[in-house]
Amino acid sequence: MKRALTILFALMLGFTFAQRSISLAGVIDSEEGLPDDTRLSVQVLNADGAWSYEVDSVAPIGGSFELEVGEVPAEHLRPFRSGAVLLPGLQNEYRVTPEDANYVQGTLAMYLDEDQDGTWTREPERDPFFLALSQLEQPIGFFTLIYVDQAATMEGRGEELALAQGWNVFTVRFPESGPAYEIREAVDDIALEVLDLLPR
Repeated sequence: MKRALTILFALMLGFTFAQRSISLAGVIDSEEGLPDDTRLSVQVLNADGAWSYEVDSVAPIGGSFELEVGEVPAEHLRPFRSGAVLLPGLQNEYRVTPEDANYVQGTLAMYLDEDQDGTWTREPERDPFFLALSQLEQPIGFFTLIYVDQAATMEGRGEELALAQGWNVFTVRFPESGPAYEIREAVDDIALEVLDLLPR
């Protein structure tokens, strides 16, 4: 009986501290066919807005992709100050609670995995990457990836958005009724438009 209670308690702790993952899916629009070694990833941004850590990546298939995004190591997180992330529609006009929440912003990124090691190679011999624009399609809108180490709330412009511990997809869409804001754990209508492949 004691062993059973111990296992149950451990399972409850596991659920309590589970980090939410997110699911991203969509299509890639490119005038030229993508090279075989192309990979699409979620990169963590550092304080300067540069890629600093690849969370997960996948090889696109037939001009489409599905990507599950997992946990971020704690050393990449920093304090989530109010207005720290520029959000489409809200910009930096929002307040974050609680004040001790930590976060990191992620971005959808695509690169050519020249050394075929399954991850983006950084300086000095980095893999080339694609310049691409992304948006949501149904209805049209934009998204931002935010990872937090605890449940938090963003309040601004009459909106109150609850972030779960782990990854969150902030979306703003523009139906005829006006801007609609939401926090989601999955989006499947991302449209990624490839503009160019930037050399090393």
